[in-house]
Amino acid sequence: MERVFESSGLDWTMVRPPELTDKPYTGRYRVREGHLPRFGFNISRADVADFMINLVENRSTIRKIIGVSN
Repeated sequence: MERVFESSGLDWTMVRPPELTDKPYTGRYRVREGHLPRFGFNISRADVADFMINLVENRSTIRKIIGVSN
């Protein structure tokens, strides 16, 4: 999948969360480029959504894979 995106010429960011939960939004999460943060076993869907919304305005992650967890 990464090769398809890398060769596309598009601006992209892949967000890779671990197990998604239905827990409420906390606004607290950790990110790591290329991998999940250590001991990041799950994260709420609401926190992933918040991260992705904030990511739109951050051009530093373009063409990168970002792991996000609680």
